[in-house]
Amino acid sequence: MYKNNLLANSVRLALVSGAMTAAFTAPAVLAADEDGVERIEVTGSRIKRVDMEGANPVQVITREDLVESGIANVGDILQEIPAVAGAATNTAVNNGGSGAVRVSLRGLGSARTLVLINGRRMVNSGTGANASADLSTIPVAIIKRVEVLKDGASAVYGSDAIAGVVNIITRNDFEGFEVNASYDGSTAEWDGEVKTIDVTLGVTNENSNAVISAYYTQQTEQMSGDRDWSAFEYDLNPETGELDKGGSSAPPWGRYNGIDGNIAGQECSSFTHGAGSGPGQSDPSDFANPTGYDCWDWGKDTYNYAPANYHVTPQERYGVFGAGEYQFTDSLRFFSELSFNRRTSETKLAPLPLAPLAFFGWTDATYSADNYYNQQFGPKDKDGNSVDIADWRRRMVETGGRDTKFQVDTVRAVFGMAGEFGETWGYEVSYVYGNNSSSSARAGGVNFEKVSQAVGPSFKDAEGNIVCGTVDNPIADCVSLNTFGIPGTDTQVSQEMLDFITFEAHDLGGNEQTVISASIFGDAFELPAGPVGMVFGAEHREESGYDYPDALIALGITSGTTRQKTEGDYEVDELYTEMNFPLLSGVVGAESLEIDGALRYSDYNTFGDTTNYKLGLRWVPMDGLMFRSTVSTAFRAPSTSELFAGASDNSPTVVDKCATNPTPFCIADGVPPGGFEPIGDQLSSTRGGNPDLTPEEADTLTVGFVYSPSFVEGLSLTVDYWDIELDNAISTIGEQLILDKCADEGVYCDQITRYGPEAGALYGNSSDIDDRNVNVGSITSKGYDFNVVYAIETGIGDLRFNLDSTYYDTYDITQADGTVVENAGWFRRSSGDGNFPEWKTNFNINLSQGDWAANWKIRYIGESLEPFDANNDGETDLNDLSDSRTIDSQTIHDARFTYFFENVSATIGVSNIFDQDPPYAATGFNDNTDPRTYSTTGRHLFLGVGVKF
Repeated sequence: MYKNNLLANSVRLALVSGAMTAAFTAPAVLAADEDGVERIEVTGSRIKRVDMEGANPVQVITREDLVESGIANVGDILQEIPAVAGAATNTAVNNGGSGAVRVSLRGLGSARTLVLINGRRMVNSGTGANASADLSTIPVAIIKRVEVLKDGASAVYGSDAIAGVVNIITRNDFEGFEVNASYDGSTAEWDGEVKTIDVTLGVTNENSNAVISAYYTQQTEQMSGDRDWSAFEYDLNPETGELDKGGSSAPPWGRYNGIDGNIAGQECSSFTHGAGSGPGQSDPSDFANPTGYDCWDWGKDTYNYAPANYHVTPQERYGVFGAGEYQFTDSLRFFSELSFNRRTSETKLAPLPLAPLAFFGWTDATYSADNYYNQQFGPKDKDGNSVDIADWRRRMVETGGRDTKFQVDTVRAVFGMAGEFGETWGYEVSYVYGNNSSSSARAGGVNFEKVSQAVGPSFKDAEGNIVCGTVDNPIADCVSLNTFGIPGTDTQVSQEMLDFITFEAHDLGGNEQTVISASIFGDAFELPAGPVGMVFGAEHREESGYDYPDALIALGITSGTTRQKTEGDYEVDELYTEMNFPLLSGVVGAESLEIDGALRYSDYNTFGDTTNYKLGLRWVPMDGLMFRSTVSTAFRAPSTSELFAGASDNSPTVVDKCATNPTPFCIADGVPPGGFEPIGDQLSSTRGGNPDLTPEEADTLTVGFVYSPSFVEGLSLTVDYWDIELDNAISTIGEQLILDKCADEGVYCDQITRYGPEAGALYGNSSDIDDRNVNVGSITSKGYDFNVVYAIETGIGDLRFNLDSTYYDTYDITQADGTVVENAGWFRRSSGDGNFPEWKTNFNINLSQGDWAANWKIRYIGESLEPFDANNDGETDLNDLSDSRTIDSQTIHDARFTYFFENVSATIGVSNIFDQDPPYAATGFNDNTDPRTYSTTGRHLFLGVGVKF
């Protein structure tokens, strides 16, 4: 055991200095006095112990870090730590986001990072049937500290703890009254503002304590058009290296393809409304074009949709948290926690590109030559006649955009009893209930059945009304559509037309969790080096989730992604034990030597049972030096969505080899010997849940040391190595791979449904590819964590330096066919794996004296590669460096200054002092970059005031 060592002194400095020192790898709790210290439970083990450092690498984020950082969402500060990578979402993810904030330790995904509150599970949360917790549902006001275990821990906590554990420790022991208010806003546009206020009250006496906290947070939007780097879709030109302004081929002024026309002596097959210098990328809001049609160049005729999108999504969050306990006797203590959180958030995408055939594969919405508006205003063929237009495209700017509003409620209740018996034993019994419910309203989409009617035949009746259908067969309640007008003028799409074809989708979703657990713990017997600690426990857990899409979405007749309802649940019963064996103590070469062991048996009603173990070694050969290592197995049970997700349609762009070169395997699968004429390069596939899934399995190794040299007072060095090997990964095979393996090897042919001879010209084509979830492939993640802390007293105050860095050496994904995709040092958006810069570093400088503290923080995100057709040959090899480009590094500087009055603290700070823009990513899906990795909101000013009595 450490004896007044310098590591402990460094920990004390970390706890009192605060000011954004989230990079410090530290023990979970500081022992105030070695002679009479109370035993504590450190994340990564349920055994209460005296020692501050165990065999597990644990990083601590203190309350001071949270408050003085100005971050109103604990998920945001967690996403800044170097051990986080990959593709977890946050509020800067508009397309594909919902306002949720998740964390992905080691880049393994949020579903493989377990979130706990006070060592107990938190319900998965989001828009329904989710696989991980939304950290935005945890208010900063209630957090005492956050412990991040960067190690597999399934033997201790069960499923999901493959990459590690985030354990939120709440302020259950707070005493007094506290009010905090803060403001954070961009200095460029004063947008993306975050305003927060929280109130906390705590009382305590000899036998009981109680705390209640309430908070409110408001975040305003930031528009993509308000920053130069996100105001356009930028495409990198491989020949010139310049960024060209791109856009959509569905402009507000319309595009009508496949027309054999002749205008001004030009043969045309593509028409857009406008002439000469009409609206383009130079001014996408200028729709005042002369009447007429012209054959515009496709590259000059695209619509800039970027300004119409949110970059930072707006939201409001409020909630209340209460906790208390009452000590009846030494052998009986009652405790409880109750919380409620509501989040209302929004996303905004550019108005719908209404291109039924080209963008949505809807073949029954041809603009009829007999449509009144087509006849009056539509393009003509070379003989001046109106024509049927199969491929027509129109950006529906009159809708104002595709707006989605979310309301997400999360409630959680904990009740339990605990106490001591005998001389060294204790027990705990607890009940945890969590419920998450969500409703969403998605506007701006269309019903294609109504679009088909609206662009079908129509005529003007005797009263001058435009009526759908024919004179002999009018369609009641239908409104004919005119897409040939100019937005912003009297000829634009009318509100009556919009009301007929558009709809608002209403989705419902949720998650529910029940956990009943009981454990006993204590000293089993004595060894010469100390007592052997033990824990025995049992747990019963029930998880359920649902996602009910709008009825029209489920029917597959809208512009929204078709999906069926998801509904399902599972149960698990578990038994677990832990033991800690102190082998040596106070001898030469071993101030302390101990071994930890954990074992957990889990029995699921979905796939069966699994057993996982963990072994840990902690060796202190001399004062100030500690070696540690763990080896463990871990698992992740399939989530409710992965098991029970309703079928959803997908339209991948693929090539079927069986069309032109039918192998014997193709013929055996129903392909005619002479091949077939492909119906197109986009085929239909089905994705969804699979109730036969088995759990993901992982083997984890960590090795590290902590060194506080006696010859440099105040210095602490930490190095940890991790190696995670995950097998049986839950994923999809991929439609292209299914087609290729069937043609080449006869594998996966049973997942392809083909048209038979009765289908005529379609004979041999695939009508559906079954690409539902399966257990396939593996992941290997390896790397190093480095931490250096140096603290010294100076004439102007206590000075502390803190360097925390992570190096990703390996992140390889083995796909179903054995192909290995390297991710370390790469950003891969298209495959969904995310961003893995090899180096991520946080460096903090903190100076404090008496009633003030100042902090300077530097966040560095290293370069990464992304797949890019640098050779301009139409092909991209995922692992070929010549087919890649470099995404620049980003360095962000933040500063904070806090002054402490008698009962008041005031903080002023600036984030991103030098207003650094995020680096350009050619494959970035949101705003030409990766908002899940980089700081994207520009320079921000922070002001905060706290009052405490």
